[in-house]
Amino acid sequence: MITLIHVLGSNIPHHNRTLLKFFNETLYKEDLCSEKKNFLIVNNDMHISDDYPKLKIKVFKSKLSIAKIVVNIARDDISNRFLFHGQFNVYIWLALLFGLIKSRQFWWHVWGADLYEESNKIKFKIFYVFRRLAQKKIGYICATYGDLYHFHKLNPKIPGSILYFPTKIDFESKIINFKISKKEKITILLGNSADPSNRHEYAIKLIKKQFGNKVKIIIPMGYPSNNQSYIERIKNFATQEFSEKQIKILKEYIDFDNYIDLIKSCDLSYLIFNRQQGIGTICLLIQFCIPFVISSKNTFLRDLKLQNIPVFFYKDNLTIDLLNEAKKQMYLLDKKKIDFLSSNLIYSWKKLLIFAKELI
Repeated sequence: MITLIHVLGSNIPHHNRTLLKFFNETLYKEDLCSEKKNFLIVNNDMHISDDYPKLKIKVFKSKLSIAKIVVNIARDDISNRFLFHGQFNVYIWLALLFGLIKSRQFWWHVWGADLYEESNKIKFKIFYVFRRLAQKKIGYICATYGDLYHFHKLNPKIPGSILYFPTKIDFESKIINFKISKKEKITILLGNSADPSNRHEYAIKLIKKQFGNKVKIIIPMGYPSNNQSYIERIKNFATQEFSEKQIKILKEYIDFDNYIDLIKSCDLSYLIFNRQQGIGTICLLIQFCIPFVISSKNTFLRDLKLQNIPVFFYKDNLTIDLLNEAKKQMYLLDKKKIDFLSSNLIYSWKKLLIFAKELI
């Protein structure tokens, strides 16, 4: 009998807590056995388990300490299997590469940045080489349709299935801004974080070229932490193109209810990451019929096309009429049938968890 252990090997507070809450509440209600799921996590709060009483959580202070325990558990019993949720832990990749964790024990749920190679820094380029070699040894991969396509170009024989991160959706909240007025400035949501992958400067140039000064731009930059120099750089760049009144930079973390209100206040969003990122924000934009501009290099585009979601690319010549037509198309979508918004997401998780404990 396989013992499945969930691993959150890096301290990524928002995403880790979202996943833990999904297991503690949503999946617990769906599980007829209602057994406590085993979690190993890196977290600064050693009492985080108190917030998730339906889970069995063991907390570690560092990536190295959790990696050592994972290796010990893997060595002690070959029937122990790990599902790594967002694998950003270099020590765990090295353990897989050098055979300290066996392929059949290593299942990986891709979150996005853990798959792609974006940094030009030498230390990361060296790390990418080792990670690429380790990824050839994984036993099973779970990811978006686009990420699976990207991964299987280099690793076609590794089995996998589509699985979406459990983004929080509020189907009860109503659409408040159905039609964009041609007489008013449009409000644009730019990016979803203070990470350079948002390509803020390039997006600001595109917005200026496309709409001139008839815009108000909201830029969420509440995470990652300790990124003040980048935030200031973007603020200075933005105020060279637009007046300070047109730019609103949100430097603090935004809770879910306030983020919904923020999304609903916008007419358009620019999310031009060159990789899969920001699915939670994209889901909310779809729910509230807010058109968005993405990069053709974003692998999540494959998932969006599969669900017939209208999208714009940053080379498109956008007009208010085009945006309103996109809003109309989004309104007509049956959102409860979209795989990454609906109960289909829960079904795929239940199916995977059963499969992970049965497949030898």
